[in-house]
Amino acid sequence: MDNMPAVHLVEATTTDGSGEEVMVQDGRGFPIGIKYGKQYFVTNHITFWIAYHPKGKAESMIEMNLPGEMADDVTGRIIYVYVSSKSIQHNDPEGGDCMNEDGYEAQEAKGKVTFTYSVRWYQTDQPWSTRWDHLLALDKQETEMNWASIINSLAVALCLSFVVALIVIRAVKRDFARYAAEELDDELDFGADINMSTGWKVVAHDVFRPPQHPEMLSILCGTGSQLFWVLVLVVTISLFGFFSPSNRGVLLSSSFVFFSIFGYSAGHCASSLYKKFKGLNRKTVIFGTAFLIPSVYFGQFFVMNLSLWHAGSTGAVPFSAMFTLCLLWFGISVPLTFLGGYFGFREEEEVPPCKVNQIPRQIPDKPWYIQDWFLLVCSSSVLFSMLFVHVFYITSKIWLQEFVYIFGFIMVLLLLFTICCAEVAIITVYLTLCAEDYKFHWRAWSMPASVAVPIYFFTTLYLMNSMPGGTALTHWLLMNYMFIASSVLGLVGGLIGFESASLFVTKIYEGVKKD
Repeated sequence: MDNMPAVHLVEATTTDGSGEEVMVQDGRGFPIGIKYGKQYFVTNHITFWIAYHPKGKAESMIEMNLPGEMADDVTGRIIYVYVSSKSIQHNDPEGGDCMNEDGYEAQEAKGKVTFTYSVRWYQTDQPWSTRWDHLLALDKQETEMNWASIINSLAVALCLSFVVALIVIRAVKRDFARYAAEELDDELDFGADINMSTGWKVVAHDVFRPPQHPEMLSILCGTGSQLFWVLVLVVTISLFGFFSPSNRGVLLSSSFVFFSIFGYSAGHCASSLYKKFKGLNRKTVIFGTAFLIPSVYFGQFFVMNLSLWHAGSTGAVPFSAMFTLCLLWFGISVPLTFLGGYFGFREEEEVPPCKVNQIPRQIPDKPWYIQDWFLLVCSSSVLFSMLFVHVFYITSKIWLQEFVYIFGFIMVLLLLFTICCAEVAIITVYLTLCAEDYKFHWRAWSMPASVAVPIYFFTTLYLMNSMPGGTALTHWLLMNYMFIASSVLGLVGGLIGFESASLFVTKIYEGVKKD
């Protein structure tokens, strides 16, 4: 009503002395039925409680004719809209008085049911400019929960920072000192227990060997770059209040526009990375960056929308909006991706710090705690532990169609997530290099990206348990939406981890004495 969402009214009480009614709200809709014993009753009467702020006729936005003692025309602005529900058995629905809601029996959920509504107006002194504040404000419990989540994420980031600092300051610095003092063969004692902190020097001439499937890795990193800058820009703009909740859909629409614009970033990142790998299938990389991941998301969204159309849901996106998305994709994103790829391939080729041997070095067996499966479990668990509170909070709010306006917390969480992804990748790559496993490229990407798996699994399980009465279509839509959201976080985390680990590897091998 007047672009204001109606909030469920739990209780309306009168304060002592003031005579004003105090509204106790609950944002999770209103019940459509009541179970009492073995009987079911329908809440077939809705009462709208509308708070208005009187204004002069020159400033009027709407005109309201109020009953009773307020029969004169009063011009004002709607501030709040509350909704309460009752179960009323209307014996005479044609001539009954809907304003008299007391003294009726409850309406059982059977036979013919008459639905009615009533409207109650009350005046408030709150200005129109602040009417969204009560909907967006966090209560005490939500505020404490958000701060607890930020503190938990900060603790995880500090622990990982300590480990990275220990590696860089102590292990790597000590390695450089040993390499400068003696030759490598004199330093390593293969007859004794191998020192894992010095093993990374052995693979200096193999670590910059191109990875397997460089095309796919370049495409994934390019799309991750595109999504990363979209997240940063959307959260930053939202932080300054440019995305008002009164303009519904503006945040999602802006995200699609930004995604199309940052197609240039995707093409440039993918092409420059593939050139670094000395790949030859340049057209495959550019076309894959422009179409592979966007096609998966668009196809998934299109199938979901067809299902909603078939079910007759009002939540289905109209055909005109789908056509607009195609125009953004093919008219803006694809050309900018090609342009970014063109300039990325024209950049000067980076020369690795160490020359790559023609014959690959054999990788020795690794202990179980440095196996990829164990590192994946540890990496995903660490990153999920810092995100799970906010992930469950935001997804439950969005799924219940409630407002989420905590962009300050989201910005801090995004910063901590970026730091932790970089640190997780650096730690895992360093440990495997010490075990003389030089294939770090896919490992650096997959370790932070693995956070998408627990986010998808646990969030989907949590939301399904929260709505046991949902239909199969509802559960299927939930799984698809969560797949898109979790995969976006995985792609962003994978890009951050790969770029951070690549920089770390380049820096430590730049300090190694050339053989």
